[in-house]
Amino acid sequence: MSNIHKPDSHARLLDIDRAKGLAILLVVFGHVVARQPPLGNEWYSEAKGAVYSFHMAFFIFLSGIVFFLRAQPVTDFAEFTSSTRKRFMRLMPAYFLFAGIVFVGKWGAQAFVHVDNPVKGMGALLDLVLFPMQSVSSFLWYVYVLFLLSVVCLALFTITKGRLWPLLVIGVLLQFAPPIQFLGLGQFSKYFLFFVLGGLAITFWERYVQWVDRLWIPGLIGLVFFLALGWHSGRGWIVAALLSIPALHGLCRREFIGSNTLIYLGSLTFSIYLMNTLAIGATKAVMLKFISWDGVNFVLLFLPVLFAAGVLIPIVLKKQLFPKFKWLDRITS
Repeated sequence: MSNIHKPDSHARLLDIDRAKGLAILLVVFGHVVARQPPLGNEWYSEAKGAVYSFHMAFFIFLSGIVFFLRAQPVTDFAEFTSSTRKRFMRLMPAYFLFAGIVFVGKWGAQAFVHVDNPVKGMGALLDLVLFPMQSVSSFLWYVYVLFLLSVVCLALFTITKGRLWPLLVIGVLLQFAPPIQFLGLGQFSKYFLFFVLGGLAITFWERYVQWVDRLWIPGLIGLVFFLALGWHSGRGWIVAALLSIPALHGLCRREFIGSNTLIYLGSLTFSIYLMNTLAIGATKAVMLKFISWDGVNFVLLFLPVLFAAGVLIPIVLKKQLFPKFKWLDRITS
């Protein structure tokens, strides 16, 4: 497969930064309510269901673009092992650190304040490693699965000598695989296709963005109608996810009010992803000690405050605190 249209591996793609910023805002919106929704706010559950039908597929599509921008087939097993180790050290220390913080924090706090998805025994520690989607830090599954996706795709990319179409076929077939919770393989199978689609997009970048610029408005209209009609439920999520690629990426190829903010957020995506649920959970626990979040309180108070906490607290920690600790700063970058 020719890479003639592929951008330089060191290029800064501002539209991808904007798209990452938009994607992380959608993630934070979905994390405002983790389990039981506030009474009288059924609209939020419907909106969250619509967002969840496409936002992680789009997020992983963007991750595929970033990965395949620099990915090259390895020459031998030693190089593969080295690449895997580097990828592990890039992603998994942060996963284990924040998963551990969640475990300890929930274990210590659940006797005093409301805690979503509480710790139910020491076996929860093993779940962090073996069953990330069922663990007390299930919101961190993306980091875990991203590591698996990058390692497997590097291996397959090498075996196919840089050809992506066999990976695309595998991605389609995996849509029919039974969901396996062990090692997050259910999420791996679900999103493998979108990671590879990111690889195809960056490989044929010029042609891809031409089509995105033509189709983003129809795609956006189609996505809105598809979600509004409720067709995203069940297997319909795949259609919503596919529509989101030209719709949201095309939107983010435009400059608009707030687009520079999205670029800034896009540069901090990893940090916000790691910490937004912790920030939301801690803020919500304190607020619920004083006031109910049911009814209008959710719309006027909890939603804006928790959303802001999920975005701003990770940024403040990353920018003000973490630089004082080099290892912490490095693994969250």
